[in-house]
Amino acid sequence: MVKVAVAGGSGGLGRVITKAIADDGKHQLILLSREAKTHIIGNHTVTSLAIDYSDVSAIAEVLRKNEVRVVISAIGVLFEDTHRAQINLIKGAAEAGTVTRFAPSEFGIDYIKARDNGFPYPLPGLQQYTVSQYKIEAIDLIKTTEMEYTRFMIGFLMDYYGFPAEPVPVIPLAVVLDVENLKAGIPSTGNETVTLTHSETLSKFVADSLSAPEWPEKSWVVGDTISWNEALKLAEEGQKFEVAFDSPESLRRSEITELPGNIPRYSVAPKQVLDGILSLWSLGFMEGWFDLTKHVGSDKTLNDLYPKVEVLKFKDFLSRAWSK
Repeated sequence: MVKVAVAGGSGGLGRVITKAIADDGKHQLILLSREAKTHIIGNHTVTSLAIDYSDVSAIAEVLRKNEVRVVISAIGVLFEDTHRAQINLIKGAAEAGTVTRFAPSEFGIDYIKARDNGFPYPLPGLQQYTVSQYKIEAIDLIKTTEMEYTRFMIGFLMDYYGFPAEPVPVIPLAVVLDVENLKAGIPSTGNETVTLTHSETLSKFVADSLSAPEWPEKSWVVGDTISWNEALKLAEEGQKFEVAFDSPESLRRSEITELPGNIPRYSVAPKQVLDGILSLWSLGFMEGWFDLTKHVGSDKTLNDLYPKVEVLKFKDFLSRAWSK
């Protein structure tokens, strides 16, 4: 048993990870947040320690004083302030002297391999899109420390396709399929494949990996790898969608089919910016970056290492979410 600290563990994806670790019950668990609080997560009471993310030495002292061995970052690294918070957390963990393992906030694709092959690239509306850069800078920093690290890679988050029937641990967006409004904007031909992984599946693998004798640099979590046409067919069972296809040329201009589920999000991200993000993702789907089976190579996936973990498939998730 070791003491595990989850940064950003009281909400969003971090909350799902926290619940899985608590359910597993093999390790001592605390949360890191900007204020000390007690949280009820599932059937568990979990305490958060107050962290000043602007003060590296203070972070180190909190981790050292509480004898934290493993840090899982679930900070939503979208902007400069949250990026800086994670960078300081890495520095503080390295300075603490007690932390031997650090998992940065990844939960997507192999950003380093993608960067080395020119993805993502600039699109209209995305001049300030720096998420991939933030992810890579965090890894580069961890590599300079003595801490063991792993990058949890999931492809694309399955949870989007259950909203609003089920909660989604990130900003709810309609990506390719708008299940609620029965509309789809399919990238290219729709025969391109994508790995969709549910947050519950990811979190169970995160919990199991805490007991591993060593961490691989890349922790592949493979949920369900299917084509968008197959995903559409599953979503259409009993009800037909209005379907459009977006060409690579239009996507490179950030011209993408508008899905009704995204209109309420324009108050959070202007339409031009959101169209750019969605177009970039669709190009990533088209080019295979979100199909983990194309990138695993000779690595063992966490599915291979922990075969007892139940993996939620897309068909079963849709049935669970939309048959309520």
